[in-house]
Amino acid sequence: MKAPELESVFLNRGPIPEERDFRRALVLGGDLAGAALRDRLISEGFEVVELGGDVCAQTSTGKGLTPGRVLERIDGFVGGFDATLSSGNGLETARFGFVIAAQPAQRLPKFAHYGLGQSERVISLSQLEAVLKGEGALPPARGDWFHAAFVCGLEGDGEPTSFKRVFDAIEQLRSKVRVQPYVLTRQVKVAADGMERRYREIREAGALFFKFDECGPTFEQGPDRLIIVFVDPILGLEMELAPDLVVVDEYLTPPDSLKPLLDAIPSSAVTAPFLQPESSRFSGVRTPKAGILATGASRGNFSPGSGASDVEAVVVALKTSMNQEVSAGLPGPPVIDPAKCTICLTCVRLCPHGAMSFRKRAEADPVSCVRCGICASECPMEAIRLEPPEGHRDVVGKMSAALSPTPDTKRIVALLCSRSAAHAMAAAGPRPAGNLIPIVAPCAGTVDVSAVLKAFELGADGVLVAGCHTGNCASIWGTALAGGRVSHAAAMLEEAGIDPRRLMFVTLASNTPGAFVRAVQELAGRITCPDSDSRAL
Repeated sequence: MKAPELESVFLNRGPIPEERDFRRALVLGGDLAGAALRDRLISEGFEVVELGGDVCAQTSTGKGLTPGRVLERIDGFVGGFDATLSSGNGLETARFGFVIAAQPAQRLPKFAHYGLGQSERVISLSQLEAVLKGEGALPPARGDWFHAAFVCGLEGDGEPTSFKRVFDAIEQLRSKVRVQPYVLTRQVKVAADGMERRYREIREAGALFFKFDECGPTFEQGPDRLIIVFVDPILGLEMELAPDLVVVDEYLTPPDSLKPLLDAIPSSAVTAPFLQPESSRFSGVRTPKAGILATGASRGNFSPGSGASDVEAVVVALKTSMNQEVSAGLPGPPVIDPAKCTICLTCVRLCPHGAMSFRKRAEADPVSCVRCGICASECPMEAIRLEPPEGHRDVVGKMSAALSPTPDTKRIVALLCSRSAAHAMAAAGPRPAGNLIPIVAPCAGTVDVSAVLKAFELGADGVLVAGCHTGNCASIWGTALAGGRVSHAAAMLEEAGIDPRRLMFVTLASNTPGAFVRAVQELAGRITCPDSDSRAL
């Protein structure tokens, strides 16, 4: 008798689209970058709706939406996103194939970090830019020269964008007053077109740069007192600077309006406030969720002149998605057993790519899913099965075959992430130990405790689990999950009277074959000489 399917007591997540429309895009704009992206996509034949741009909520078909629309929520998957838009007239839903964040950065002054308060003589870089445009006036100079101190990059990483703005402000000040500029920083960031030349020119024109290491300047501010005290990094002498104006740099962050897109990607808890992880796995404008793209500040890129390349990257990404719905060479998407699925939503919460949906049971979007297998390994009911690639058996099946009775040799099972450790092993050449049994998993996050324990049950003398470096995992938290499971398995081995040092977890990159060899040799040493810390065979 077939078990009845449960009805979810939760609100259903948007269904997987039966038909996908890849010609309609929603652009979250707000400045020239958003407008440039909108116009470029229109020229490529896409129907575009832009929110927050200078042509507010205008579609490429000429049909205007009510101005003031705000994105409240995004549901669905690439080719079938449902966007909930709000205005003073209420809510409406529109469907899009793609959503692209192309919003300007939010600038937050660093007054508090330096112990300064905003005043006539202490302002942010944005406030100075407004003054230079005629929106206000500079404070009076105390002498014949106007002394302006720019604080840039003393807290956090300075960005080339910020230094470009400082250089622009210094040049504009020179056209208005007799100015002596000072720049207090840790490192001048000039990795952008023309920036190094401008840096030299500004120094040659008289600007003084003070570069600090660990110890930076201190600021003394009072009603009639503004002094910067520091030890000159070159002369080693304590100095005091009493400028007419202190200009404070700013944190550059995405705007708060990015929240609906962050909410649509479960792994955004790791990447926030940006949509794109700081990982080489996510190049260009891709985010962990297929169909949601990010440019400029939304992906953490503040480099001057990057806007044009981001626009072209969006065009390429959209065309690629249109022409190839499912990545070639991937096995089928996860299969969910309706008799076992209790709609606990573990897979929905843990899928780093937002590829899981649910109605009467969990479902995986075949276009969004990257087949990392985290859902299958984390499902408490074992209701999810991931089909292995054609010609490959599952991990336990491969271990059973490889660990069949053999001569008396010490054998190491190496469970390797397909995206990093497996490549490192291939680059290492001949195996560092003749008794090494390599087994490639889609992601280290799919290696569960039962697989590790099964390896020992089948006769392995040691088990090595190898994943990507922390912060460079294609499945965002696959490495963290693997590390936690290995620790759990080690505790269980110790309770069973088995030396937990026979189990080892390492992180590797594709181009680190030496690190792979050293890890195998260290584990082999632990097995051969249990009481030794030997790192060699």
